[in-house]
Amino acid sequence: MAAALVEQMRDLQLQEEAPAAEGVAVRFKVSGVGSFELELSLATAVRDVKNLAKEMCNIEPEHMRLLDSGRVLKESETLECYDTESEMAVQVMFTAGHTGLSGGSKGQVQQRNPFSMPVRGLPGSKGNRSSRMSGRLGGNA
Repeated sequence: MAAALVEQMRDLQLQEEAPAAEGVAVRFKVSGVGSFELELSLATAVRDVKNLAKEMCNIEPEHMRLLDSGRVLKESETLECYDTESEMAVQVMFTAGHTGLSGGSKGQVQQRNPFSMPVRGLPGSKGNRSSRMSGRLGGNA
């Protein structure tokens, strides 16, 4: 009787076995780097695709945008919306974060006192040189 119950329980399953997802060769194009292909299933989420593409193009997933036929693929979408018959490659775009937009190699100087105006030139340099017009001390008058 126990063996019969074990066999019946083995036949019962909560989840049906999903059919094996077919792999599709997806072409990616990165400007300045070239193109590459990845073998992916259509059930793969875009966030996972970004992690796989990171190894090929050296762009961090948080700075990567994927465009398929001019449409931005969202993180939560899967590749089921990808047109496998299309000859166009998925474009990988680099987007700099807010830290990448600050620019320059020097840090920004913050003015400590908001009531003092920034000084032009070297402080105290106007009093010691003579004027070109009159010859008196005081700068370029």
